[in-house]
Amino acid sequence: MKKIGVIIPTFNIEYSTEFLHGIYDFFNDKDVTIIYTQTKLPHSTVGVYDYQYWQSAELLFSQEIDALIVATGVFCASMTQEELEQELYRFGRRPVISVAIPLNLPNCYTVQADCKKSYLDVISHLKNVHGCKSIAFLSAAATKSKEAIERLEAFKEAMAANKLKVNEKYIYEGKFTDFDAEAALKKSLKSKSDVKFDAMVCANDMMAIGCYRVLNELGLSIPADVKVVGFDDAQFANRANPRLSTINQNIYNQGFECAKTAFSVLNEEEVPRLILSELEPKFRQSCGCIPLNSSEDVYRNVSGEYVEENAHLISRLNSYMNDLEERNTIIILLDILKGANTMRQFYYNLKHIIHLCAMDDMIINLYPMPIYMDYNEDFVIPEKMELNMFSDIVNVNENFNPGTKFNPNKIIFSEPSLDNTKGQYILHPIFSGETSYGYLICKINKNKFADYTIYLKILINAISSSIEYTNRLMETERLTNKYTELQEDNTSLTKQSKTDELTGVLNRRGYYEFGQRTIDIIQEMEHAGIVFFADMDNLKKINDTYGHDAGDNAIKLLAEVFKSVFRNNDVIGRLGGDEFGVVAPGMILEHVPLIRKKIDETCKKESKRLKLPYTLSVSVGYASLEKSSLLKQLMSEADEMLYKEKRKKHGRKYSG
Repeated sequence: MKKIGVIIPTFNIEYSTEFLHGIYDFFNDKDVTIIYTQTKLPHSTVGVYDYQYWQSAELLFSQEIDALIVATGVFCASMTQEELEQELYRFGRRPVISVAIPLNLPNCYTVQADCKKSYLDVISHLKNVHGCKSIAFLSAAATKSKEAIERLEAFKEAMAANKLKVNEKYIYEGKFTDFDAEAALKKSLKSKSDVKFDAMVCANDMMAIGCYRVLNELGLSIPADVKVVGFDDAQFANRANPRLSTINQNIYNQGFECAKTAFSVLNEEEVPRLILSELEPKFRQSCGCIPLNSSEDVYRNVSGEYVEENAHLISRLNSYMNDLEERNTIIILLDILKGANTMRQFYYNLKHIIHLCAMDDMIINLYPMPIYMDYNEDFVIPEKMELNMFSDIVNVNENFNPGTKFNPNKIIFSEPSLDNTKGQYILHPIFSGETSYGYLICKINKNKFADYTIYLKILINAISSSIEYTNRLMETERLTNKYTELQEDNTSLTKQSKTDELTGVLNRRGYYEFGQRTIDIIQEMEHAGIVFFADMDNLKKINDTYGHDAGDNAIKLLAEVFKSVFRNNDVIGRLGGDEFGVVAPGMILEHVPLIRKKIDETCKKESKRLKLPYTLSVSVGYASLEKSSLLKQLMSEADEMLYKEKRKKHGRKYSG
């Protein structure tokens, strides 16, 4: 059975709702498997852990996916086309269906809005119906978005076709936001007399709202003094005052056409590389087609006919927020999850969760070990995963920890009974903070994507908590025995990837992963602990005087000092250069002066024993676990104390 992936930054905006509904409706009766995923952006830090979502895109590059639908226009509003192409290039020669922007990929098809025809309709309407002769344009071309540039060029072509002159002074830069549009207009329009144009066409509806504010402040009336036309037909356009004339992109149809194209390509039908989607101008109050005192929810089309607004223009998201039934679903879901402390308890509730959240089944797959992810790292999918649990409420089939292992680079569905089953699915990574645990995939039976966003966020938080709690229960006995589990790794490859080659202690990644796990566990068990941040003194001078080999030997010696001073259950890591970190579970503040003294004495003793031409020295800062539950925050606290100690030592020469 063919499998088609759909990637989009978020389900939870108006554009996504329309676009995904179009895809969903086309495939609703087709014999295919569709997997939707919201990916945010690679390495994104807009939300604290947004970068974690991109791993779901990596999973859709799996060999199992036959074609990919990409919401390119949304991605390229926040990243360059070249950056997106670089991410997608790994999909190889399999077909990619891009919406809005053609991509330079080996096998790309594009569904694109035909803005040239729509702008021609708008300019012709303003000239022939309303007698406008001097028309301004609010552009977003400075964003370098291809869509923005196309709209500006389409405007100029439409003006030329209507034998109207484009005045470059009347082209303003709004950068797609109402605030940028407002600032650009205010810079040039200081009074009524500065407004020489009789109409303003805007590259999107948001900029049109910025234009509204400026014209109103100048005492100009819309549409009597200036006609205003937007682009997008956003939800607020028909609720603005006056109601905004605009161009409806028919986003639903673009989603439908993308789905149709993917289906046709996979069925080896002849399909053009570029499919143009027709847009629909809607002339309302802001151009004068509908009286300002009219309460009728209508617009005029290009033919001059009055048309009632479609019911779908009422925001599905707003409908959801006011829908008591959906609010009750969330409340019930939270109540169910309260009793799911362990993974097995979560499994016992899984079939009830699936039914409640308008799903048919769910698979939960976990990595062999949790993966620590920093925002600037590329996610690499492990070659081995394990099916943790699944539940299929339609066919009454479920299992917990069946021992099924698989390679997610080759297949996505780990449970054979659910593979090759037609339907529409959402794939979502399971993560908490910087730690990734795996992914879930669920079959949906409704097209309420905004609701699924909330359900899945609640679920992955609960799953992450259950995983951590289960692991802590299993590790308690070993942790009380000097926390030996934290010194073990399952494979030599894991050890190699988390060990510093020069010193033999943990590297930065290993330190933050094991250090955070240690903190989580000892705080759960209500034990004390101290985090240390250490930095060698005078390393540069050692390098400059005795050479870099001597500097490396000094770093190795300092690691040996820490290993001799601290205990086996303490987590020691080299953070880079001459910086080290230590997580010391069970240690109390009263012990810190003794530890610092012992470090100093050991440095001097080893320097003398090895007859070094210098005396090894280190500055140490520390923080108690009472300060925070996050290792990065604790290291920052310790770094501040380290800085103060460095300042005290400033100017002191090392002995040599």
